[in-house]
Amino acid sequence: MTREEEWEAGDTFVVAIFTGLAALLVLARYLRNQRERIDLAASAEVLKKVFQGLQHRAGKAEVVSVPSELLEQAARIESAQIAKERKDAVLQSVAFRPTGYAIAFDRHAAEQRATLSVADRVELEDLVAQLSTDGAQLESQAGPVAGALSGATKSKRVEIDYVIDHASRSIRIIALRHGVDSSSPASLNGSSHA
Repeated sequence: MTREEEWEAGDTFVVAIFTGLAALLVLARYLRNQRERIDLAASAEVLKKVFQGLQHRAGKAEVVSVPSELLEQAARIESAQIAKERKDAVLQSVAFRPTGYAIAFDRHAAEQRATLSVADRVELEDLVAQLSTDGAQLESQAGPVAGALSGATKSKRVEIDYVIDHASRSIRIIALRHGVDSSSPASLNGSSHA
């Protein structure tokens, strides 16, 4: 074997080692994600049983005292589930809707979004997803801010004002209000632009 063949054999060996290490890292990450999902599901089941036990012990009482640790654990599980659903939704929208509009929240609107309850955040995300996919079809309608459009969640508890930039295929949420009166006429599912 010549020196050049030895170098090629050595290079091939090094490439094989690095490829194997890369594959191991990808596999380890995949297994860790799977373990986290299994742990999350198991935690949710245990938490469900604990909540049912508390409810059973309380009997017919209208108020059930729940320790703060359980509420924190429920919030962590819920946040993880929301993050997973968002990731899946983003992946689906990228794969199936190349015509969607990018969504951005102004700082104040993002701060308001952070104060929403989980149910209102989920409804807001549904509204935002609908805006993203329907961005090209929305016509210019006057809203409270000059050139802005308005929309509301299905429950009408959260209302937004937004501006569409067709050139950059983006929608900017400029205002967010929660606790809106349910008789408000501005709604994506109502009279605003349905």
